[in-house]
Amino acid sequence: MKAKHLEKALMQFAEEGAAKVFKPMIGTGFIVGVVGPLQFEVLASRIELEYGLPVGMEPSQFTSARWVTGEQDKTDTFAQSNKQHIATDNDGDMVFLTRLQWDIDRVVRDYPDIRLTATKEMMV
Repeated sequence: MKAKHLEKALMQFAEEGAAKVFKPMIGTGFIVGVVGPLQFEVLASRIELEYGLPVGMEPSQFTSARWVTGEQDKTDTFAQSNKQHIATDNDGDMVFLTRLQWDIDRVVRDYPDIRLTATKEMMV
């Protein structure tokens, strides 16, 4: 029950723009992205106050995210080859989670039909 409430809280904060929430292709948890460490504290405090849920956060190996675009067959192949780096955001769009610039450079070199963008185009 608490897991459902936590997911609801995280999705609400993602919709507000307070955080980015990623669901990894492998695993069962969520990865929460914010601009800095203070935002993690604010987010945890809000979840505890507004939802009554205790929050514990652990650092992730990833340091940035890139949204993935391209033809469906190309993105599917890319995702299958890079499962440990693939997640979806709260809108269901594919994201490549990175540790190093080297990861991004490798994708650009090895997957010329895939585009990685640091920001996501939003429709209003």
